[in-house]
Amino acid sequence: MSSENRRTRVFYTDAEFEAAFGAQAAEAVSMLSKHAGIICRDCGGDCCRRIKCEFYSGRFPTCPIFAYRPAKCRLYFCERVLENEALSETERDILNKPAVELSEALRRGWGLGIFMEPPVRVGDKSWLTSLGIELEVGEVIGSLEADRFSTDAASRRLLDMVLRCRRDA
Repeated sequence: MSSENRRTRVFYTDAEFEAAFGAQAAEAVSMLSKHAGIICRDCGGDCCRRIKCEFYSGRFPTCPIFAYRPAKCRLYFCERVLENEALSETERDILNKPAVELSEALRRGWGLGIFMEPPVRVGDKSWLTSLGIELEVGEVIGSLEADRFSTDAASRRLLDMVLRCRRDA
């Protein structure tokens, strides 16, 4: 699949993620998300800071684009979630199964690009540059951090950008 074809898949719904990566991968992500929901409240978004998500602000109580988060965000979980003692043996087995489906997805044409996709900087360019929203996202986050936007207003603006990218792709 070419980079241009993948553009429409930058921001995934749950159903689109499952269609692209398989039911087992979606099940594992869903299960991890359930545990992350508990752990992330105490953490304050350390994962988002670590992967340098440009939609991140410590002011947001949760991810403002969660319903459309990129594949990389769905596939990345920090060690606090993965080493969580609340994960059952069955859940740990589920985590091992998606590796086969993800390997198949890579063979079908995703290549290593899935691990280079957002949120990542390549050289000095943001992944949002190719979508034409880097400056706009930065302005919204900057306005939120400077108390010129409420978290609700900033979340709506960011979600509107994501929906616009999905519509225009």
